[in-house]
Amino acid sequence: MSDYQKAYHEEKQKQLVLWEDMISKVFGEKPIDSVKVTERNRMIDILEMVGKSKALNHTFMSSGGGLDLSGARFSNEQGLAELNFGGSDLLVRPDSLSFHPIGDSPEWWYFRLDTLPFEESGVYEKQDEDSAEEVFKTTSDKELEWIMSYYGEEVLEVEPGKYIDRAYWDINHLGYDENGDEIPLPEHARVVSRKYNGGAFVIFPKLSAYNQVSSTYDARHNKVNDEEFKSYISEIVKELIK
Repeated sequence: MSDYQKAYHEEKQKQLVLWEDMISKVFGEKPIDSVKVTERNRMIDILEMVGKSKALNHTFMSSGGGLDLSGARFSNEQGLAELNFGGSDLLVRPDSLSFHPIGDSPEWWYFRLDTLPFEESGVYEKQDEDSAEEVFKTTSDKELEWIMSYYGEEVLEVEPGKYIDRAYWDINHLGYDENGDEIPLPEHARVVSRKYNGGAFVIFPKLSAYNQVSSTYDARHNKVNDEEFKSYISEIVKELIK
């Protein structure tokens, strides 16, 4: 074993202990079975604890790819929650937060956040779909279209719950006044991503085997329901311990 492999192994074991400890703090004890939370306040509290924990996480997005959750809080919009990923803020409508302790190793203990659709902001015009083009789409085209449907919309929040086109963030001003001077962005303006089509997110330990395989970034968890994905992970664990 090389020095790098040894250091990685030691860090992974340290992180898995922290993950197990964090789970015990979240639930008051280590659950032996799956837990499902549907109360919004409690869901946000748990996600905040996961994001702020020393146990590093990696969150797989409904639209593919992944980021590390750094916290959660109530949104400025009624009924929505805000997920923080370092410098990225996502708005979702939580439906349920499930925890599944698969197998004996914390490496496979994960959270799943299922979210519901909500209204678009109205900032952008809706694009009409051309049904005639549907017959010419390849399987890859349809797969990409499906993934893109979960990206939601990026908007610029200029005051709590008030949005305008994200393009203003890129040019760093709100246009020009009557004197031709730039109108500055509000001090607390920020870009947020509104995941209005809903979808599922899963959260694994940062150094888990699931996060070391690039193919898992294809949003496969969002193509099946909670129980189906749980069965999928359970089968993987069974194969690994044979």
